[in-house]
Amino acid sequence: MMDLPPEGSCDEDDFGSGPPAYRRLISRSFTQTEVTRLIEKAFTRPDEIDDLRGDDAQTFIDVLDEALERIDLSPQLRGECLNTLCKICGRRALLPRSAAIPLCCDRSGTALYQGGFADVWKGEHQGRQVAVEVLKVYSRSNIEKITSRFLWEVIAWKSLHHPNVLPLLGVTMDQTLSLFATTSEWMENGNINKFIKNHQDANRFELLNDVARGLVYMHSQSMIHGDLKGINILIDQDGHACLAGFSLLTIVSDPTSPTVSSSYRGGAGTTRWMSPELLDPDQYGIRDSRPTKESDAYALGMVILEVLSGRFPFSQFRDVVVMRMVLDGIRPERPNGPEGVWFTDDLWRLLASCWESQRERRPTIEAILEFLEHISSAWQPPAPQVDEDVEMGEDDWDIRTTTSDSSGSA
Repeated sequence: MMDLPPEGSCDEDDFGSGPPAYRRLISRSFTQTEVTRLIEKAFTRPDEIDDLRGDDAQTFIDVLDEALERIDLSPQLRGECLNTLCKICGRRALLPRSAAIPLCCDRSGTALYQGGFADVWKGEHQGRQVAVEVLKVYSRSNIEKITSRFLWEVIAWKSLHHPNVLPLLGVTMDQTLSLFATTSEWMENGNINKFIKNHQDANRFELLNDVARGLVYMHSQSMIHGDLKGINILIDQDGHACLAGFSLLTIVSDPTSPTVSSSYRGGAGTTRWMSPELLDPDQYGIRDSRPTKESDAYALGMVILEVLSGRFPFSQFRDVVVMRMVLDGIRPERPNGPEGVWFTDDLWRLLASCWESQRERRPTIEAILEFLEHISSAWQPPAPQVDEDVEMGEDDWDIRTTTSDSSGSA
């Protein structure tokens, strides 16, 4: 932790002359106000930051990490700090010291959950059960790209602190061993799809409120989730939903601008939850397929459908067909039968607005949350019975199914 001395310990002249701001920032302790001002000054000379190496780079990383954790930065400055931290960590293959922990699981046996891009093991950290997700690395030919993408993801995830966002407990990385692992709390209840199947009486609107609250928070922190779907929503021991699956996180440098950082790999995502402009940006006159707040709103509409109906979107069609349907303006049909009780006229109009082809016409996450909270407080229909033979369509725990592949195609 930074040893912050009393206010006023630094003269005004310290900010206008002498070594570059980044050098003064890493060479001694300052007050919170002074740290903020020095960070702002350092960002006026990004070439000096890019030149940092070795111990200087590690110290600068730790200072930025500390500032993000402890200092109330403006949204724009926070976004710049986070972008800079992700970039320098990726370029120098360094973690903040506060994030690094030893591997917390025994991999001599078989992973509990196996996916195409990662395996999940159950382990223990500081006396608590944890989930350790270990990235599969099939080739070392692009290890630098793999490292950079991994670090970008974990640095962004580490900065999130909210009851409805799965916290990152630590990171294990060893390029020599091609070891990249994240450690988070073990969620015995699994994902939201598994939970509602095992708890038919669960208040699904309250769970959806949790999801929306987590998204509102992320957006307030200049973050876009980018891969919202049922298997990326885990249920904690108290029955609350937490957002997970942050392999496609993007960071908005300027919260007032739709432009996001270059962290996103265009075309990645999960087809059934992806908005049309992500599937084919050219059709919508968009330069690239980076996720936005509006694409998160589209995906949230699909999650509402998924959770209330007990089926994934377009469950009767293959992905390639779904993509064509979405680009042609076709959206899921309104459920009927037992699960149709959830879908009132007002709710279906909300979902239709979430799925608008023109992203600027979609509601904000705040508006969706307000609607869900009203429904939750006013009406609780009986939980529908879902056919036991209906498959949700994805592995319950493969929460990295859409991250950049380990052969280096990031």
